[in-house]
Amino acid sequence: MKRITLLGILLALAALTAPEARAQRWSVGTNAIDWFTFGTLNAEASLAVAQHVSLHVGAELNPWTFRAGNQDKQWQVRQNSYWAGARWWPWHVYSGWWAGGDLRYSVYNAGGVIKRETEEGDAFGAGVYGGYSIMLNTFLNLDLGFGGWGGYKKYKRYSCPLCGPVVEQGEKPFLLPDARVALQFIF
Repeated sequence: MKRITLLGILLALAALTAPEARAQRWSVGTNAIDWFTFGTLNAEASLAVAQHVSLHVGAELNPWTFRAGNQDKQWQVRQNSYWAGARWWPWHVYSGWWAGGDLRYSVYNAGGVIKRETEEGDAFGAGVYGGYSIMLNTFLNLDLGFGGWGGYKKYKRYSCPLCGPVVEQGEKPFLLPDARVALQFIF
């Protein structure tokens, strides 16, 4: 019993006198470019795991159909997209230049915006990005970046957004550009 009490006292003293431990740094943010892309809701969270490395997860959701039910005017850019990746920061996490990559998955249905054809399907692949994070204050960053993601998609293409026969279907590779102007809260 005395050993347990003595061990408890020593552990308590060690905890009270130990140097201050630095907490992990987290961030949450949203990309303004996605918001301006037909109201796509989006969020990304990240965790600094080392001075030069952060891990990121994020999602995008666009459930909107515009002019629904009107065969001649309906259009949509609907999607559910998810990603997980990492960034390398040459100077320090959440400050300055960065390079990164991620793995992505997306379920999409887009059409009627430029032409009447609509495509829906599943896409999966990887992305490569680079950018710069500007520290606005202790807790707020403006994160700028550009890159792209590509991979493989399984899709069906229809002659119009509301109805229509299948014009094309199959599986094929794709490559898409991606940009970010994101506001990040760092804590």
